[in-house]
Amino acid sequence: MKFEKIYQIIFSVLSDEATDEERRILSEWLNASEANKSEYEQLKRLHQVSSLPRKKKTVDIDQAWNTVKSQTINKKKTRNYTLWLRYAAMIALVVSIGTYFFSDIFRSPIVSEVNINEFDEPTLLLDNGEKLALNQEEFARNQQDVTIKNDAKSLLSYESKQESKKTKVKNNHLVIPKGKTYQLLLSDGTRIRLNSETELIYPTRFTGNKREVTLIGEAYFEVAKNKEKPFIVKANGMEVKVLGTTFNICSYTEDRIASTTLIEGSVAVQAENGEEQTISPSEQFTFNRNNKKTTIRTVDTELYTSWINGTYVFKNTPLEEIMTKLQRWHDFSVEFEDKALKRTRYSLIVDKETTLEHLLEIISYTSDIKLERTDNNTIHIKKQRRENEIK
Repeated sequence: MKFEKIYQIIFSVLSDEATDEERRILSEWLNASEANKSEYEQLKRLHQVSSLPRKKKTVDIDQAWNTVKSQTINKKKTRNYTLWLRYAAMIALVVSIGTYFFSDIFRSPIVSEVNINEFDEPTLLLDNGEKLALNQEEFARNQQDVTIKNDAKSLLSYESKQESKKTKVKNNHLVIPKGKTYQLLLSDGTRIRLNSETELIYPTRFTGNKREVTLIGEAYFEVAKNKEKPFIVKANGMEVKVLGTTFNICSYTEDRIASTTLIEGSVAVQAENGEEQTISPSEQFTFNRNNKKTTIRTVDTELYTSWINGTYVFKNTPLEEIMTKLQRWHDFSVEFEDKALKRTRYSLIVDKETTLEHLLEIISYTSDIKLERTDNNTIHIKKQRRENEIK
């Protein structure tokens, strides 16, 4: 079913104007998948929120409708044109004031869903839907009370101008694809290095009594000190709060373990409504998403921060973990012939510029494990038979 049709039906149901046939169609669509149910609940929530009376808030419906129209102008028109217009008006309202409502409800930056595999280079997503490829050219762009500058090499920065109380703060979304890294300098002076396959959502400038960003992936933070405004990182079920310090967060959605490694200063860490815990320099806080357990241990911080210098340092590390990290830089899948091989441990330093083929040769040469790259871009890992074993 085309999205226009089901969305019209959803709007009819939410407006209590649906026919019995429309309600039947919606019921079948909801039962088809959990994703459909989740999408319906989100639209239901947005519909309820958009119906609430708000004081001192003017919505430019014409401008909002133009936004919706630009995204749907090539879509096939439906017969029930009046209903579609009403549905579009609801979405227009959400486009105009969604950020305003959601900031009230959830008290954190909105995370726009993106498919990171669709990006070939670091990209800045503006709140108006515009995408700026960062490796293509230098630019300086004014966005309300800040100037956004990009050097087209490795640094995106925000410079605050004189603040206006009438100006609403906008969220930006930085996407770093596989094999790439980038640096971000926020308006408060905080410097963030982002690893491959990482997303960061942040305001163009910080207002209120806190500085808050949302992370998916891995980043190294050098937070500018401000005792009046704690810096908060929300990272896949883990929340890190600091006043000004240096630390690394690794919290990829697909990984079982999320971690915060402290370089200097102190940070308070909390995982999924657990107790807030404070860690000291050279300590690492880990959160196991499967069993919800947390641990604090002393570590060699270089093993968890070397990536910012273009290298991975592995010390007695399981092969499975090594391959997972290398997949951040190289495009391949892994196939173990024997699951026991995943636990084979290695100590090595990998430079980002080292080719995958050369790296596979090194590991194979220094062990009794063979790593072969197949035609379908899969690394097949198996036990290597030595000559004396063949005889």
